[in-house]
Amino acid sequence: MTDLMTREMTPMQVAEVFTKSGMFPDAKSVATAATKLIVGRGMGLSDYDSMSGLHIIKGKCVLASNTMAAAIKSSGKYDYRSVSTDQECSITFYSVSLDGSKHEIGTTTFTLADAQNAGLRGDNWRKYPKAMLFARCISAGYREH
Repeated sequence: MTDLMTREMTPMQVAEVFTKSGMFPDAKSVATAATKLIVGRGMGLSDYDSMSGLHIIKGKCVLASNTMAAAIKSSGKYDYRSVSTDQECSITFYSVSLDGSKHEIGTTTFTLADAQNAGLRGDNWRKYPKAMLFARCISAGYREH
């Protein structure tokens, strides 16, 4: 199903297809899936990206970090550059002018020490520290800048 096809369907119709597919275990009801689709469409996300990149946590729709990163890059208004190690991730954010020039608007850093202070000690932090640091850093910068 192409995004063009699903855009012609109501969120309830698309939600029914996605819920029945079983591909999205967190969408246990058509209403939950439709909510993700409506919020995602409002943010300019495709229906698939809404289902895979939006999560409902404590009654709020929250973007996954990879969806935030993609939204920044695809916006045409913002960009970022990151530098990551297993100990720290720093991301510099830019605004993009109509002529394509970039202007730095800020830098966000998240360290392994920050993760430990926040009590983030799960298995993924041990296995994939670089990826986890990037995820926390991009989400902090997305909100801040």
